[in-house]
Amino acid sequence: MNIQAYIESGIVESYVYGLCNEAEALDFERLCALYPELQAELEKTTQAMHNYAQANAKTPPSFIKENIFAEIDELEKPTIHISKVEQAEIIPITKTNNNYWMAAAAVIIVSLIGNVVLYTKWQSANDLILALNSEKSVLANSEKSTKVKLGEYKAEMEIMSDPQVQKIVMPSVDKTRNQMAMIYWKKDTREVFLQIKQLPNPAAGKQYQLWAIVDGKPVDAGVINLNNDTVLYKMKDFGAAQAFAITLENEGGSAQPTLSNLYVMGGV
Repeated sequence: MNIQAYIESGIVESYVYGLCNEAEALDFERLCALYPELQAELEKTTQAMHNYAQANAKTPPSFIKENIFAEIDELEKPTIHISKVEQAEIIPITKTNNNYWMAAAAVIIVSLIGNVVLYTKWQSANDLILALNSEKSVLANSEKSTKVKLGEYKAEMEIMSDPQVQKIVMPSVDKTRNQMAMIYWKKDTREVFLQIKQLPNPAAGKQYQLWAIVDGKPVDAGVINLNNDTVLYKMKDFGAAQAFAITLENEGGSAQPTLSNLYVMGGV
């Protein structure tokens, strides 16, 4: 049995407020003995109703009691029915203070119960609305982020497949290592894009740096912030270069390449 669905059906509140018929009440009590979570929900709901009644209890104004007794006095006045033949028996009406007060208390309790039920349903509906609005906002942001990322991928794919873009392979300097990177150079706009094919993650405090070899001298082409979601890294523009290389430097880059940490290099 799906006990959670049974609880959410409102049966617990109906039982506490005395709205169940005899068969429903007996079945509910039987299930309480079988399912501890149902018994716990019953105790929680009963305590909530008690707390609400205590918090909202009010002493009736004195005039209500006076009005009730006035009505009782009116009812106590003997009613005499006289027929053509004989006088009807006179039956006095006894004052029943307890019964009237019990009736008044019952009305108050029913009102409090109704308020508890309405508040509970309103709170549940309000929580559901807040959850749906939050989920809607998350989905909208996710959709927006996805569209932006797809746009970026499309632009990168166009660069990589453009026949006018020069592609420069940078294989590993150490032939025993499987390392590689690619340069996509748009000479008409001087734009240089880098694709990391295979490079190990740098150690803490270290960062890869791209160099362009111009007239035989290394020129800084920018540091690389590795990101698994990035396909092409936009580097510094160059109009002329004979080769490109990547070294591992201290974080932030270096003015000159550390040749002992040269990883990949490729000629134009």
